[in-house]
Amino acid sequence: MSAVVTTPDTTPDHLIDAIARRHTPLPLLPKIAYSAGSFVDAVTNNVMTVFGLFYVTAICGVSGASAGVALSAGLVVDAILDPLIGSISDGWRSRLGRRLPFMMLGLPLSMIAFVMIFSLPKGVPATTLFVTLLLLSVMLRVSVSLFNLPFLALGAELTDDYAERSRVAAWRWGLGMIGGLATVLIGFGLFFKGADGLSQKSAYTPFAMTCAALAIGGALAAMWGTFVLRGRAHPIAVNRPGWLRALLAGLVEIFRNRSFRVLFSSSMLFFVAQGVALSLGLHANTYFWRLSGDGIKVVMLAYFCGLLAGAPLIGVFAHLFDKKRMLLVSLGILIVTQALPASLRLAGLLHMEGMPLVIVLACNAAIGGLGLTAAAIAVSSMLADAADEHEYLFGSRREGLYFAGWAFAGKVATGGGALIAGLVLQFSGFPSGAAANVGAQVALRPETISLLGLCYGPGAALFSIAGVLIMLLYRLDRPTHARILEQLIQQRAV
Repeated sequence: MSAVVTTPDTTPDHLIDAIARRHTPLPLLPKIAYSAGSFVDAVTNNVMTVFGLFYVTAICGVSGASAGVALSAGLVVDAILDPLIGSISDGWRSRLGRRLPFMMLGLPLSMIAFVMIFSLPKGVPATTLFVTLLLLSVMLRVSVSLFNLPFLALGAELTDDYAERSRVAAWRWGLGMIGGLATVLIGFGLFFKGADGLSQKSAYTPFAMTCAALAIGGALAAMWGTFVLRGRAHPIAVNRPGWLRALLAGLVEIFRNRSFRVLFSSSMLFFVAQGVALSLGLHANTYFWRLSGDGIKVVMLAYFCGLLAGAPLIGVFAHLFDKKRMLLVSLGILIVTQALPASLRLAGLLHMEGMPLVIVLACNAAIGGLGLTAAAIAVSSMLADAADEHEYLFGSRREGLYFAGWAFAGKVATGGGALIAGLVLQFSGFPSGAAANVGAQVALRPETISLLGLCYGPGAALFSIAGVLIMLLYRLDRPTHARILEQLIQQRAV
């Protein structure tokens, strides 16, 4: 149920109308259309994270260290530019609104770079291959941010209701996971069939083109939804400083907010864990767990089914739970699923092989997916609440910078995770181009296999544990947020 909102008699009519809109439920069709924009980030990020490192090392022959540097460089450069993109979009003025022009620019650039990454040339010097991968990685990540940051920032403006924000985040997450699940089905079901399906270089370009078409469809729906819902956006400050001053002032402001600092720090550690685990996922499933192509497909599908199933559950029951508590519980579940199976295997306590092992790992992956869904929805909704707190404390709206800061944490940390994963492959003695040369049956040293399992499982979970400890410092709960909204109504009327 939405809160009853009262406004002072001095409040201008246009502000009363905007406030009333943000406290009414979102129309279902535009809300679904807007949420489909999550396809862009979900499809590109899932494909890059699940298949990217395997493709460039095991298929294209790039060394682990070089691949880690190239892929993480794209994330790091993008992360540095994210605050600028978020700050400019916060103050942009156009007939299409302040967010939509950036989305229209980022979409075509991101899809071109995405397809080109999975079409790396054969027979070129290693240095040329490395530079090509690095430049395409930077282009992909920056252009995805041009679309995704304004898209996420608008989501924080669509409603001021505490529970409705979680439902919006659930729709956005759920549709994103449908996109992520589709990439797994498309990959393993159409392009990477058979025992050595992942080893066929010729399959990766049409796979990327198919995934790009899926992302474009979601983006076009989101652009329509963004246009329809543009009237709910918060007004732009009349006297904004230049873009550089606005960016620097905004960065100082957001880090003065305790709630943002906690969410930023905790998210960074969590994303490092995910970057390591997901970047090494195909290597671990192939060489540590010794799963067949069909077994890997079952585990990946179970993971994405867990991600997808969590969204409607959280959307329905979000109003019953405090967001911080939901986040801590979900992160605890995720930590257990990250660390336990590989730890048992390394300790010699998990001897299963074949289909029994696939079933155990699939169940574990599905539970982990549920935990990750609940955590992501909670954090996204908490960021929107923290943006309200920011306006209350400092008198300015910074949704773009808040989500840019979150994206910065995620990209730097995920890039760090990819770099760590690449270094693990390099120093463990993993042979470059192994899958392309002899398929999935390449023999690895026991020390290499053990190090893969250690870093992919319990090693990655240590970062998540540190993130949970920081999250204990978060203080913005439902009653506090309700009081802040009441104060904001008074402030906006002045």
